[in-house]
Amino acid sequence: MKQASDRQPSKLSFGDTLSLIFGIVVGVSIFSVPPSVFAGSGGTLAAIGIWLLGGLLALCGALCYGELAAMYPEFGAEYLYLSKGFGRRIGFVYAWMQMTVILTGSIGVMSFAFADYAGHAIPSIESFSGLLAAGAIAIPGAWQFLGLRTGKLAQNVLSFGKLLSLAVILVCGVMFVPSHVATSELPEATNSWMTPGLAFVFVLYAYGGWSDVAMVTPEVHDCRRTMPRALLFGLGGITVLYILLNIAYVRVLGYDGLIRSSAPAADVVSRTWGVSSGWIMSGMVMLSALGAINGMLFAGCRLLVAVGRDYPRFRSWTEWSRSQTPFLALVSLLGISLIMVLVVGTPSGRDGVDAVYRWCGLFTPDWEKYGRGFDTLVAATAPIFWGFFTLSGMAVIVLRMTRPELERPFHVPLYPVTPLIFIASSVYMLWSSLDYARQLTVLMLPFLVIGCLLAFILKYSPDGSDASPRIADLPAAESSDQNP
Repeated sequence: MKQASDRQPSKLSFGDTLSLIFGIVVGVSIFSVPPSVFAGSGGTLAAIGIWLLGGLLALCGALCYGELAAMYPEFGAEYLYLSKGFGRRIGFVYAWMQMTVILTGSIGVMSFAFADYAGHAIPSIESFSGLLAAGAIAIPGAWQFLGLRTGKLAQNVLSFGKLLSLAVILVCGVMFVPSHVATSELPEATNSWMTPGLAFVFVLYAYGGWSDVAMVTPEVHDCRRTMPRALLFGLGGITVLYILLNIAYVRVLGYDGLIRSSAPAADVVSRTWGVSSGWIMSGMVMLSALGAINGMLFAGCRLLVAVGRDYPRFRSWTEWSRSQTPFLALVSLLGISLIMVLVVGTPSGRDGVDAVYRWCGLFTPDWEKYGRGFDTLVAATAPIFWGFFTLSGMAVIVLRMTRPELERPFHVPLYPVTPLIFIASSVYMLWSSLDYARQLTVLMLPFLVIGCLLAFILKYSPDGSDASPRIADLPAAESSDQNP
């Protein structure tokens, strides 16, 4: 194996990068949250406006990341940007939280979405949800072990299949001949508690995940030009797709039908073609979940490479296999994700978590209140995620002031308005997630404390680890298309 300091040859094209963005962002939310968004907005035009606004705010963030990625084309994304802008300790705590709960929690959510819909399609395997969730993580992990070429091929195939399934919904929206359905024949709405503000939160979550793509920047061909373009075109295309899908939903189902639907994509297919659509919906969601898991594993292990390069204690994460895979970094990410499935995704695991927290004298969560295990975990980690997202937006402004001499191949348009809009939207999401999670945030206290302690211990430990090269001290890398 070789170290990450040996330049990795360019492997990801513009199309590969777009596929990765599409695969990570378009998960299961677009199949589930539109009814709640329409119910909260109070009308069709208002709902479409919220989806458009969410896309524009995501684009503001993508433009900010485009400048940062072009300025620092290294592995790590936010870890690197936060280290550069606010110091190594902030960067390490971010990476620690991503590795232990945030990224692995998101992978867990997608794995159980896969398991749930597999059980709906084949009821006889429904009782094996834990094994199905583990398999949904292990299979994409196996693709990654086979190498970068196999991993990106799998991502492209999954993204193409996902795009085809969404195209079916759009075709239904065009083909459908509207007919009146009495409101009394529709099921009762279960989302009457939604508000416009909460609908906006749901929309921004549906656009989430695009920032993970910046973690693979060095492996993108001509990364200083390609990454900003991919982020811009990727988010722009997803925004258009989301708006068209919502128009198709409301055209086929009507406003009243949509807000009462629990599976709008399946209902659209069923009403247009008059077929049983349960298996169609299951296939769509399972495909989307696998694509998102594959993308998060692909990008996430590159974050561990960045940490390993900066911290000798984790130097093994910088070792690459001959097939261009950060082998031990991927093993670590897979291991933590599978442990999370066991601990958070099973009743016995959650009982164990409760016992540990009670022993420490800390708050124990009501797992059922927020859905189930991973939904509770995501709610608890959301304030931390949006807090770091806010700092990433601020890093654009901080680095403009503190490092004006650095080359910036891509500049954020309308600076400083664009970063300020991104920061404001992230602050709003931070406040909303705190208001939603409330005392759940206490669950993250032990992880934060451990991360902060490690950030200080690793830097000041007497074994000399602080003398090693650090990402925050490395010069900006050359564009990866210049690598031999």
